Amino acid sequence: MIVREIYEKIIIELEKQIVEGMLSGSSFSELATAVHEGVSKLGIKILEQIVEDADKAFIDSADRKRQWQIVRKDTRGVLTAMGQVNIARNYYRHKKTGTYAYLADEVLKLPAYDRIDEGLKADLVLKASGMSYSKAGKANRYAEVSRQTVMKCIREAGTLVHAPECHEKKRISVLYVEADEDHVAHQDGRNRQAKLVYVHEGAKRNGKRCELQNVHYFATTKTDNETLWTEVLDYIERTYEIEQIERIYIAGDGAGWIKAGQNYLPKSIPILDTYHRNKYVRKASGGDDLQMRRLLDALQVGDRSATAKELKACYEKAETEGQRKKVLEVRSYLFENWKSIENATKYPDVFGCSAEGHVSHVLSERLSSRPMGWSLTGSDQMSRLRAFIFNGGNIHEALKKPYESKLRLTKRTVHNIRKRVMKGFENIGNIPVLQMSGRTSRTYLTLRGIQHGSLLC
Repeated sequence: MIVREIYEKIIIELEKQIVEGMLSGSSFSELATAVHEGVSKLGIKILEQIVEDADKAFIDSADRKRQWQIVRKDTRGVLTAMGQVNIARNYYRHKKTGTYAYLADEVLKLPAYDRIDEGLKADLVLKASGMSYSKAGKANRYAEVSRQTVMKCIREAGTLVHAPECHEKKRISVLYVEADEDHVAHQDGRNRQAKLVYVHEGAKRNGKRCELQNVHYFATTKTDNETLWTEVLDYIERTYEIEQIERIYIAGDGAGWIKAGQNYLPKSIPILDTYHRNKYVRKASGGDDLQMRRLLDALQVGDRSATAKELKACYEKAETEGQRKKVLEVRSYLFENWKSIENATKYPDVFGCSAEGHVSHVLSERLSSRPMGWSLTGSDQMSRLRAFIFNGGNIHEALKKPYESKLRLTKRTVHNIRKRVMKGFENIGNIPVLQMSGRTSRTYLTLRGIQHGSLLC
């Protein structure tokens, strides 16, 4: 029956649309749309027929006649990426136990209450990681949903964590940890930090750019420092031979939550990133390029006395009380982080920190670049979802749920029903068009391609 649907309805209808489109001067884009719609219709028909055939196979089975009584036939809609699939199947009652069930659903592992296909849910979550919930819900014109539905899919997904496969722990001497935060507006009117930490093995030059090696991200808006840094430590312990690591550089802007990482990561050495260091230097120099250069020179060699001297000069040159206050703030910031500044000059394998750019790319692009207000749960899930994606996680794999059958149908019964359904595809060679002499028509070529799988890739 499935193959007859393809031959008698879908393929012929599609051929007719293509011919009419060519004659009327349709563009390539319009033809592509017609083909896409035809393939989607084909997919929907096949799925509906599969359920119908599975139910019919069960009706005809000896197990059904012996144990199950037909109560009624119901239709259920399931939204897929191709569109709405309306599946009709019987509702059964067990003659002895009185249990009720849709047995075709059991055979095909169709969750009882889901109105949205698992694959479409994954598509919605993936799209929502890069655009608003509203836009993600409208991105597929064959399966439009509301922003609330998209949000619900994300909530159901929970916290996704991608743990890269590591068959053997790596042996390296130096590891780099960089951290920074974004500021995210929430629905209660408050701005909260979205923290980003990432671990890598150093940088490798690729043309004019430097690429960080084997980066792994951690992001959150509500996890406390202890939990966050414990997650980082767990990853390092799973991935690397801790005994072989000589130094773990923790680079950042000197914030308290970043400094807290030294309490959890062994052999850690704090580094003040040059972006924030230079930002404070510009603030102290008040637009005097020569003074800024002198202060930078003192910092780059780790000379505390020379730094103090240049800061004093900045203070004396300040023309307003506000500028003098800024110089004092800079002095306090630099000397509070002096050990981190000194470490950057002491170790030759320390290089620039790129945390600011990573925060913009991983977090700000979705969480704060446009006016929006997040719930605390929503911002945390989104920050973690972004980290999951940048870590190479596969959302479709992560959202797969093991199906638990409550009826405990025998494997033999399930196998027999699936085998009966499969016969509908095995008979594709019996369609008359495939037996024609010449075999050059477009219908023949299309169906032959389906038969051999070349159109299903």
